Amino acid sequence: MVTVNNGLKFYGEYENIMEYKFTYNDNYEDFASGRVIYHMGGEPTFPVRLTLELYERCLQYSQKKKDIILYDCCCGGAYMLTILGLLKGDTISKIYGSDTDSKRLKLAADNLGLLTEAGLMRRKEELEAHYATYGKASHREALQSVDRIEKMLSKDIETEVFYRNVLVPGELSFTPDMIITDVPYGNMAEWSEGSGGINQMMDALSEICSKDTILCVCMDKKQKIQTEKYVRLERQQVGKRKFEIYRK
Repeated sequence: MVTVNNGLKFYGEYENIMEYKFTYNDNYEDFASGRVIYHMGGEPTFPVRLTLELYERCLQYSQKKKDIILYDCCCGGAYMLTILGLLKGDTISKIYGSDTDSKRLKLAADNLGLLTEAGLMRRKEELEAHYATYGKASHREALQSVDRIEKMLSKDIETEVFYRNVLVPGELSFTPDMIITDVPYGNMAEWSEGSGGINQMMDALSEICSKDTILCVCMDKKQKIQTEKYVRLERQQVGKRKFEIYRK
């Protein structure tokens, strides 16, 4: 970690340097996957600070600065969406997530439920039962995190998760103001229909975006987006991953 003259902190990973323009380094342990936010084996997570930074960067390009309709088209367990709902909920009105895996959609629904007082209290009761049974320090610390997170709930955010193959074109019942997603990587055949891969996804998403929708895609650095349907606003490599931000 180094600090430059303007006070911004930079985070280096591997040979690449990530400039954080809007989000300073902080303690995000309350939001660690599996602590309060639900987690299951094999489900990837995403750095909290980077999630917040990407949202803020997208917000700078957005015509809207509040009441954002946020969508993740490859949401998995909705870890990123839950983080944003908790920490940026004052600017968000609706959160939508979709995936093709039923187990991950169930996990996503449970996690987005934490954005409500009722859902958070259910989680607290679960952790209290675990602590009463096992007496682990991790459960006690998670209960302390619940109490801190509860104070962050300022308003109800409408949430919905649903099955959708992001590679298949089609309309939605809403128009997102912002799409932030971390796409599958590794063997592209595991998530592709046909051979279009990430560019097939971008083409399909273009049908649900307005001219004002801001789209941020995180991907493996080997994946390349080649499209004439969007204007790229910025891109940045972060270790073995990269993100690119677009507008139609």
